[in-house]
Amino acid sequence: MLDIENVNGIIIAPDGSFRKFGVYKDAPFSELSEMNFHDSAFRIEVSNSKWFKKLKRKLNINYNNENIHKQGMGWAADGAGLLIHGGGGDGEFYGVIAPLHLSNQQRILFENNYNFLKNQIIKNDVYFEAVVIDDDGNYADDALLFGLENFYDRMGLQMSNRHFR
Repeated sequence: MLDIENVNGIIIAPDGSFRKFGVYKDAPFSELSEMNFHDSAFRIEVSNSKWFKKLKRKLNINYNNENIHKQGMGWAADGAGLLIHGGGGDGEFYGVIAPLHLSNQQRILFENNYNFLKNQIIKNDVYFEAVVIDDDGNYADDALLFGLENFYDRMGLQMSNRHFR
């Protein structure tokens, strides 16, 4: 399941496999550890994993010192998606950096997780935003989307149930 509630992020490979990283914690900066930040948690838990090293060969992905959001745009151009759990001055949010052309396996993963994602959004009273990246690593047309339903509509994904309280 794409359980983003308690992690900093989830990277989703074109084959539909995914890897979670970090621990989301809403606390003062002084109380946070490396595992509570996107970039350091990713480096610790994902970048040296066998799973990610396999993706590098398949997708020519290189993780360098750019922040996770910038890297996510490059990964999306290579076909990988990135779910982010973040927070800031505007409040807590869930977001996705998605490739313009989702693989069939990614489509199935997102479609099977619609209700689960929607329930997390409602339960935690967070907002959802998405950016869609083309094959060149640029923002696609209508790339910035607010709301899970808008993302699913834009990507042509099926939503199993639109009725929530």
